[in-house]
Amino acid sequence: MRKTKIKIKGLSKNFGEKKVLKNLDLNIYESESLAIIGESGSGKSVLTKCIDGLESFDSGIISYDNIENIGDLKNLQKDQYMTKFGILFQNAALLDSLTVKENLEFSQKKNVKEILKDLSIPENLLNEYPNTLSIGVQKRIGLARAILKNPEILILDEPTTGLDPIISKQINLIIKKLVKEKKITTITVTHDMNSVYEFSDYTAFIKNGSISWYGKSKDIKKNGNKPLLNFVKGIY
Repeated sequence: MRKTKIKIKGLSKNFGEKKVLKNLDLNIYESESLAIIGESGSGKSVLTKCIDGLESFDSGIISYDNIENIGDLKNLQKDQYMTKFGILFQNAALLDSLTVKENLEFSQKKNVKEILKDLSIPENLLNEYPNTLSIGVQKRIGLARAILKNPEILILDEPTTGLDPIISKQINLIIKKLVKEKKITTITVTHDMNSVYEFSDYTAFIKNGSISWYGKSKDIKKNGNKPLLNFVKGIY
């Protein structure tokens, strides 16, 4: 039986007059990989930031295990909650003033060499600085840093954006291996349907600030949701 990890009910988020999320409902299940897809500006990244505590929300409830509503958490409680997440940001968000080794040890000093092997990162890069490396390598290092936190939830924000098809395929296969082996609950925001089909169990499609379609990723092309099918075809 699927175990609910995060339950979102009636979530709304505005930026001034712009309504980004509108009464959104979504369940996220333990040890599953969920892809969140939708057009640019549809609220995908805002949703994950509300989930991990980086953004507040205007109304609704986000419950997490025994936490009834993360919107009610204060200061230290919220800081502790945010440690449950490992995040790969879209631009990798590595600290250029630190070496690769120092960036990784920022999360954890143990198991660095093990995670390097898992992600096919050569050890001779440990003393290099991020700005000397390709974006594909930076993304892998960012993913390693997120994993080293031993998170309950892994959030991947556009993990293949800016990468060529060959490197994108490599990243997708690495993520697939990690997700399946470590059984980490994973939320991936992406435009890359290859990522969706490669390692996501379920997909949520956001349209106009709400979930327009939710189901198994393998069933996307079988559904009758025209906006989703147009999105998959690249027709926005």
